[in-house]
Amino acid sequence: MSRPTDTTDVYLLRVFSTLMDERSVARTATRLGRSRDAIDTALRHLRRMFGDPLLLKDGSRMAPTERALALEASLRPMAAPAAGHPPPATRRRTRWRA
Repeated sequence: MSRPTDTTDVYLLRVFSTLMDERSVARTATRLGRSRDAIDTALRHLRRMFGDPLLLKDGSRMAPTERALALEASLRPMAAPAAGHPPPATRRRTRWRA
């Protein structure tokens, strides 16, 4: 049985990944079909969760912190399935530690 936060965790990781690609709250909101306020709220949760600002305003774009770059590198292998291998049939929970 899944916990109510499972969906939230996946959503926050999608927001983080999209923010890292777009480097913009507005473009992330458009790409995910959400409001800017929703993305701002998700980023606030991510910042609290990881104890780091993750992305900082840099002119018209956002620049990732070292922590954000490390998180992105650790997420990349999970985001792309291995070539020639189907996704696993069982679900595993990843626990993120700050």
